Amino acid sequence: MQALAITVLPLLAPLGYWLGLAITIIWSFLARHERQRRSFFRKPMGRGDGLLLALLLGVGIVEVVAGAWHSSLERALPLAGAAWLAALAFMLVRAVPPRPSAWWVGLALSGLGAGGWAAWQKWIVGLTRATGHPPLHSIFFGNLALLMSLLCLAGLGWAWQQRSTRFFWVALLLSGAMGGGLASALSGTRGGWLALPLVIWVFYYGYARRWRALWRWLALTAAIAVMIGVYTTPHSGVEKRVDKAVAEVHRYMEGADYGSVGARLEMYRGAFWLIYERPLVGYGHQGYLPAMQRLETQGVLSPELGNYWHAHNDLLDAWVRKGLPGLVIVVSLYLIPLWLFFPGLRAESATQRSYAVAGILLPITFMGFGLSYSFFAYPAGVAVYASWLIFLWVLVSEQVLQDGCHVYTNEKPDGDIADANVSDGPHFYYRMVDS
Repeated sequence: MQALAITVLPLLAPLGYWLGLAITIIWSFLARHERQRRSFFRKPMGRGDGLLLALLLGVGIVEVVAGAWHSSLERALPLAGAAWLAALAFMLVRAVPPRPSAWWVGLALSGLGAGGWAAWQKWIVGLTRATGHPPLHSIFFGNLALLMSLLCLAGLGWAWQQRSTRFFWVALLLSGAMGGGLASALSGTRGGWLALPLVIWVFYYGYARRWRALWRWLALTAAIAVMIGVYTTPHSGVEKRVDKAVAEVHRYMEGADYGSVGARLEMYRGAFWLIYERPLVGYGHQGYLPAMQRLETQGVLSPELGNYWHAHNDLLDAWVRKGLPGLVIVVSLYLIPLWLFFPGLRAESATQRSYAVAGILLPITFMGFGLSYSFFAYPAGVAVYASWLIFLWVLVSEQVLQDGCHVYTNEKPDGDIADANVSDGPHFYYRMVDS
């Protein structure tokens, strides 16, 4: 139930990101009563568990401290609350882990639902761009749908290991991936596609490099064909919006009229200006907009750009609002999950690699999304990122415990049961464990 709620509700239900966390916490408490021998807080925590818990608590602390310093707690508390609820959910879900099948079926259903809803909005209602329930407007909805599609593809490694139901799971996850991709295309989002080169590398390193050369080339050709098909399909609107973005960049560089892309570049310039003025403490949630309007009045920025309430870039927005601690916490949100999940790409088990690929796709795609929009400026962005992150890490931990021979870890094993060899890099080790 927890996994279904945390995957299906954020894209398809109003305030679904809050509902998903609430249902996860409540269900974990109810399930705890049926498993009396399990304890929420006595289960041993590994290094990865401690890092993720500290990261989520740190996000809330930075938000509250910055909010108190700049007298904007009413804007900071929802963001801190999303991170702290995810931290609580993490502790509870560790004691009552979800079934892997529930996680993957939730992703597939969410992708199918998002694709169907987007198609209805675009072709039946006649909306220009498919969108979600507020605050998940077109950019939010389309990028999260794209991430949902990629996570469904990541689950194909797990699906292939389900011997008797292999083709059912492969078909279901492929359907979810197509639905999420359709929703992303019909939303008209462009920023999320910036992450695709890194996404292709993750799939290659996690899966394709183990295949025969023929299958690798076929997979690469198919991926390119799909992207070209989405780009050239008239009803998707992707080609028109990409061409428009290129034209807007040229107009901005020539100093002529600019559109949304030129406006973003101008906002980045204003954010850098404000960061230069206050690099350590920033301007706070309430102080950012007046500061941008001041730059506009002084002629530093073009007119009307002082009306945007965030910087449309996660790193710049965190730095200009919360100072250097805000920048550090966002960088940590990207790098710590990458460090934790990366060793799993070398696991022999395809099931372990599926979770590792999904766990790496999460920060990589959010990095791409954050280049052109401030996802972490919204409680929805923090809640979705944090909740999917904790579920993936719990599923990784459970799979490692169940796998009797191949285990990946960031900690050097010792003792008689382990035969450890250092792999590439100073921190990643590989060990063989008796069943």
